[in-house]
Amino acid sequence: MRANERRLGAEDLLATACCRMSETPRAKGRPGEAVMAKRPGKLSRTPTSPLLVPRVAAWRAAAVTTTLGVLATAWWAGKPTHTWVASELVPRILGGLAAFFGGSHISPGMRLGGILLLLLTVYVWWRATRSALGYQPGPVDVQQLVDATSDATPPPVDDLTSHLRMQLSESSLYPPTTVPAEAPPTGFLDLLGDVDLEKFGTAIPRLVGRLRPKLAYRISGVLRTREHATEPCGITVTLTAYVFSGARATTVWGRDWEQATCRAAYWVVASLLPVTSAGRRPPWRQWWARELPPELLRAYQEAKSLSSRQRYDEALQRYDDALKYDPQNPYIRAEFAGVQEKLDLPLDALETCQRGLTLDGQTADRYNNRLWVRWRLPPRRFRYLCHPHRFQEVLGLRYRNTIILGTSERIVKEWYKKKEEGRSDEADDEARDPLRRILVERYWPAAVDFALADDGPRTAAAYHTQHEVEGAAKNWLTRKSTPAKDNVEAQEQVRVVFQRAAAQELYRLVQDDLLARIAGCTWLPWLRQVARWLWPPAYVQAAPCSFPSTHVTLVINRDVWAPLRLTWAVSDLEKKRDMPKLPPYHAKPHRWCGRAYSRHEHAFSWRGEYPASEKIETRIHRALKRRIWRPFSWLAPEWQDHYNAACVYAVAMNRFPTEGKNSAQDRDYRHQAELAVKQLEKAVLRAESGFTMLERSWMLYEDPDLNLLRSEPVFLNFERTTYPRAPRVDQHRPRPTVHDLKDSYVRRLLIDAAHIMDQTWQRRSKNGPVTIDVLSDWLHTEEKAWDYFLELARGPHDHWAARADLIQAVQQSDPVATTHSEFPPRMLQDIDAEANNGSLAELLESMASDLSNYGYSTSMRSHDWYTILDDAIAAGMTQMPTAKIRTLCTQYAAAWLRLGARLRLAEDGEAERKFRDAVHEIPEPAPEFVKNPDSISIRVSGTQGV
Repeated sequence: MRANERRLGAEDLLATACCRMSETPRAKGRPGEAVMAKRPGKLSRTPTSPLLVPRVAAWRAAAVTTTLGVLATAWWAGKPTHTWVASELVPRILGGLAAFFGGSHISPGMRLGGILLLLLTVYVWWRATRSALGYQPGPVDVQQLVDATSDATPPPVDDLTSHLRMQLSESSLYPPTTVPAEAPPTGFLDLLGDVDLEKFGTAIPRLVGRLRPKLAYRISGVLRTREHATEPCGITVTLTAYVFSGARATTVWGRDWEQATCRAAYWVVASLLPVTSAGRRPPWRQWWARELPPELLRAYQEAKSLSSRQRYDEALQRYDDALKYDPQNPYIRAEFAGVQEKLDLPLDALETCQRGLTLDGQTADRYNNRLWVRWRLPPRRFRYLCHPHRFQEVLGLRYRNTIILGTSERIVKEWYKKKEEGRSDEADDEARDPLRRILVERYWPAAVDFALADDGPRTAAAYHTQHEVEGAAKNWLTRKSTPAKDNVEAQEQVRVVFQRAAAQELYRLVQDDLLARIAGCTWLPWLRQVARWLWPPAYVQAAPCSFPSTHVTLVINRDVWAPLRLTWAVSDLEKKRDMPKLPPYHAKPHRWCGRAYSRHEHAFSWRGEYPASEKIETRIHRALKRRIWRPFSWLAPEWQDHYNAACVYAVAMNRFPTEGKNSAQDRDYRHQAELAVKQLEKAVLRAESGFTMLERSWMLYEDPDLNLLRSEPVFLNFERTTYPRAPRVDQHRPRPTVHDLKDSYVRRLLIDAAHIMDQTWQRRSKNGPVTIDVLSDWLHTEEKAWDYFLELARGPHDHWAARADLIQAVQQSDPVATTHSEFPPRMLQDIDAEANNGSLAELLESMASDLSNYGYSTSMRSHDWYTILDDAIAAGMTQMPTAKIRTLCTQYAAAWLRLGARLRLAEDGEAERKFRDAVHEIPEPAPEFVKNPDSISIRVSGTQGV
C-alpha cells in the first residue's frame, strides 16, 4: 500500500509538471468578461492548444528542397561522364554520394560540406516524418492503467484499460496499440545513435529505419479515489507526444470507474483533435490549433450516437449542450435542425436554420441583400470562390433551410395551428414573433405583388420611393402571418411567399456551391483515391465528402423540385382567388428586381396532363446527365441524386385529382409512381446497406414529399423488397403520421419508465438498512420524476424537452438498470406504426387530474419526505428503521406499477381505480417528528399494500 502511495505521489508530480509545461499564456480579459469560442485569428481570445501544432507542409517542402540540393551536389561531385543520358545520371549521383565519404577527386572541404548537407537532409526528413506522424495521427500506445487506490476491493484494471482503448477506438481517429511499444528517439543525436560511417552498408538501413518513428503518442493513467458523495472515482491521465517532445496531464472524476474512463477518453481525444488531421474536418475546423473543451466533444459525440440510435429527445438535449460551448458552429446547428425536422417540428427547425445563415462572416442585412441582388452587380458574389472551406458548413445549413422552406404546407399548417390547451392566442403569437420578424425582414421581396395588389393601384402609385414599397410589403407579410382567426386565403398567400423564398434560396445556393467546388477543386480527392488504388502500400479507404449534398442534387431541386412546388402552391391559391396583378406604376425596390423565382413560377402546368409529366421527366434526365462533363463532380450519380428525383416524381402525383380521375390521368398517375419507385431503387443500390437502414424511418414515415406515393402498391412492393421486416400496412388504411408514431412512442416511454421505477423501488426494499442521506437522495430524485411526468401529462406531450427531463430523472434513479433495459426505447419504430391505442392526450389528461390533488400529490409527498429527512440529518440522525423503509419503498413501487397498468389498459376502469388508490396511499411522514426528532415515524393512508 505504501508503494502505491509513493507511486501516486510521483504520478501527481509528473502530472503537475506536465500541466505547467503544456500551459500557454492566455489573453487577459476584463473582469467578468466571458471568453467565447471564435474562429482562430489574430484577435481570437480562445486559448491555443497546449500541444504543438505540426507544420506538415513546411517540413515536407524543406525535405524536398534539401533532397534536391543533395542530388545536385552529388551529381556535381561525381565523376563526369560527358553525357546526359538518363541511365548515366543515377551512377553519377551514387558516385558523388560515395565521394563524400571516401572520394579522392574532391577537396576535404567539399567532402565536409557534402556530409553536412546530407546530415541536414536526414534531419529535415526526420522532422517531416515526425510531423506527418503526429498530424495523421500515427499509432497511440495506451499503457496498462496503474492502481493507486487504497480500497479493500481493487478496481478491475484490465477491464478499465480495455474500456479506455475501446473508447479511443470508437473516436475513429486512430487505432490504439494493444501491446506496449518502444518509445521513439526524442532527439536528433539519439536518431543517429550508433551509426558507423565506416560500415556504410549496414548504417544506411539502420538510419532509414529510424527516420520514421513507430509511435506518435502515449497514454498512461493512474486510478485514484477520494471522499466524495457523487464522483469518488478518478483517473490521472498523462498524454505524451513523442513527435513534439511535449506532454500534458489532468485528473478526471466520475460516479463510477466506467464514467471516469469515458471522460478520460474524451479528454484525450479533445487534446489530439486540434493538432491532427481530424481537426481540419467539420465540425472541428474552427477549433484547429485551439484548446477544444472536452465537454463540447462529449456532448457532440453523444448527440451523434443518440441520433443514430433514434433516441431523438436525448439527442436534441445533447446538441443543445454542444451549442452552449460552440454557439457559432453551423455544422452542429444543421444537425440540430435535422433532428428537429425528424421529430416533425418544422418551425423549430426553420428558426434554427434562419438564425445560423449568417455564420459565414456576413451580417443579416448583407446576407439579405446578397440573396436578392442580381448576379452581375456586386463583386462580393464571388466570396465563396475565395474561401471555399470556410463556407462548406454554412452550405449545409442553407440547404437544410431551403428544404424546410420548400415544404411550405407543413410550415403553414404548424404556423396557423389552433391554440394549445392552457395557452392563449397571444401566447402562441408571442412565441412565433421572433421567427416572424426574421422571415419578414429576409423574404419581404417575395410579397411585394401581394402587398401592392391589396393596397390598390392608386395607393401603389403613391409610393415614390423604394423604402415605401419595402415598408408596405413588410407590413402586409406581418399582418398575414399574424392570424387573428382562421383565414384560409391568408394561409395560401403566405405559403406562396415561402415557396418563392425557397426557390430564391436554391437559386443562390447553386451558384455559391458551384464556386466553392471550383475553388476547392473537388476532383482532387477523386485523383487521390485513384492513386491510393494504384499504389500497393496504401490502404484503400473511401474519401470523405466535405460537401453536404451533390451539385446535381442542388440542380434538381432548383430546376424541378422548387418550381414544381411553387406551381403547386400557386394552383391552390388560384382555387380561392386570382393571383395579384402589379399596378402599372410603382417604385421597384432593388432587392425585388433581383428575384429569380419569377422565371420558374409558371414553368410547369399543375393540371394532370401528359405534356407536363413529360417535361418533368426531361428536366430530371437532363440534370442527372450533367455530372458526366462536370470536372468538379463525381462521375456516377449518388443515392441523393436519385432520391431527390424520386421526390420530384412523388410531388408531381399531387397534380391529379384524388377522386374522379379519367383513364389517361390514372395511367399518367401510376406512371409517375413507377418512375418514383425506380429512382428509389437506384438510390438504394447506390447507398450502403447500413445507411439505407438509417434513412428507413425518413423514407417510410417522415418525408412529406412521399405522402401520396406511400399508399401505392408499387411502393409497398418496394418497401417489402428493401426492408423485409417492415410492418405490413393495409393499402386502404391511412399510413400513420409522425404525430401518431410519437404518441405511440410516448406511451411506450412512460410504460418503460414506470417499469424501471417499479423494479428500482422493489430492489431498494430488499437492500436492508440504508442511511438517511441515501434515502433523502432517492426521494429527491423521485420528486423530480413525478414532476416531469405530471408536466408531460398536462401537455402538450409533443414537447421533446419534457420527455428528455423525464428520461434523465429515471436514469438518475438507477443508471445501471436503465442501461441494461435499453431505456429509453427507440423512436419511430415499426411497433409504433402497428399500435392503435386510441387518444393518448385524453388518457394523460385523466391521469394528470388524478395526480393534481395537492393533498395527495406524489410529488409533494416526496418533497415532504426528503425535507423532513434533511432535518433529521441536520439533527445528527443517520439511520431509520428498516421496516419503515421497506414500507415506504413498497408503496412507491406500487404507485409506479399501477401507473404502468393504467397506461397499458387505458379503457379499464378497474386499472384507473387502482392507480388512483396507489398514488394516494403513499405513506406520509408523521408530524410528531417535527416536535420530537429522536425517531422517525410514518403514517400510512389506508392500507399499506395495494
